Formats: sequence, structure tokens, C-alpha cells
Amino acid sequence: MILLDDLLIQEQVLTATFACDLQRCKGACCTLSGGAGAPLLENEVKPLRLAVDTALPYLDERSRKWLADNDPVEGHHGDRSVGCIDDAACVFVYYDNTVAKCALERAFHNGESAFRKPISCHLFPIRVANFGGPYLHYEQIEECEPGREHGARLGVPLVDALKDALTRAYGERTYERMSAAARGEEEGDL
Repeated sequence: MILLDDLLIQEQVLTATFACDLQRCKGACCTLSGGAGAPLLENEVKPLRLAVDTALPYLDERSRKWLADNDPVEGHHGDRSVGCIDDAACVFVYYDNTVAKCALERAFHNGESAFRKPISCHLFPIRVANFGGPYLHYEQIEECEPGREHGARLGVPLVDALKDALTRAYGERTYERMSAAARGEEEGDL
């Protein structure tokens, strides 16, 4: 493990290669079965709820009905997540042909919303746990094997594949230090 300021980082986060391959994985991370949806930070609850209307035009009738009848945020303070339909697909999933994509992010990129998507989604397959401070670890699920293969083929470090997300979550300086560490460059007391 590596300590970078107040971030505890699993070494695999800095040594793994990864590059999403949506044509092969079909956006599986947005449709995994097994209970709760994407984890939410407390400061994301209100922006997510406010972004629902901007996502609706991109969703199918089933998701729109689900959102009309349910709060998109599940759980309680300190343990929140995005709602899922039938304990599988995120309620904000839409399909571009056969690839699951995020309606929240689509609205964001179209300039219709200020909320991009939960940071836990943006950072995936990096997950953040809390052990008295943030702990970043690499979650290797079977569905992301195409991304691991694609990243290895292209030689893309995981931290570089997630540059936008890491910068959004921790700032440009921290991202640059993580990227330098991934390249094996020493940077002071990292």
C-alpha cells in the first residue's frame, strides 16, 4: 500500500493497465445484479435527485415509471446508493444498441445537467473504502476482463484511463502524483 497525502492506495491501482472496451463488455458495470446500486456520497444525493428530470428523456418507459414511483436514492444517511430495477440494472441505464450507458452522463454531456454521475461510477473499477480516510482499491470483476485485456494491449495505466474521474475526485495535483507513481517516477515523499 502507498500513502499519498491522506489517500491510502492499493499498489494495483498504480500498476494495473485498463481501458474500457464497451463493445465487448456492453456496459456490464451498470447492469450487475446483486442488490444495491452505485454507492453515493451524501453530497451527491441532492444533485442526483435534481438531475432526474434531465435524464428522463433518455430512459425507457420502465425506468421512467420506476422513477415516478420511487426515490432514485436508496439507503440511509452514510450508506446511500442509486436505485436499481430488479436488483440489477441501474435505474439510469439506457441502451445504445446493446451497450448499457448512463442517462445522467448523457444529459451532462449535452449541457442539460451539472451533475455528471456518481463519483463511484466515474471511478470504477477503482473503489473507495474508508479506513479512517479514503482507501482506493482496484476491483477486478469478471465482466471487466475485456477492459483489462484492452488496457494491456494498449499499455494504458489504470490511473491514466481514469484521469478525468481521479481529477474530479481528488484534484489535478493528486492525479499527477498518482500518474507519476504509476510510471515509476519518484516524487519526493509520495
